[in-house]
Amino acid sequence: MNSVIKYPNMTEKAMDDLDFQNKLQFVVAGDATKPEIADAVSEQFDVTVVDVTTQVQPNGEKKAYVKLSEDDEAEDVASRIGVF
Repeated sequence: MNSVIKYPNMTEKAMDDLDFQNKLQFVVAGDATKPEIADAVSEQFDVTVVDVTTQVQPNGEKKAYVKLSEDDEAEDVASRIGVF
């Protein structure tokens, strides 16, 4: 991936977000800002990012929830990066 995005996060909740809200989840660098995450996702996967929400887990990992525009399918991106 790159220095901002560590790897995709695929849990049962992430799959629900993918299917119903057109969102992808990634584990990101702890110091990554929302604009940096949005830029990294849009550049790397050639998509339009609408919103980024972040959450720092108790174990110190930072998760990013990335909502894509209606023109971009989260499922297509997920299959391109090989999460299923």
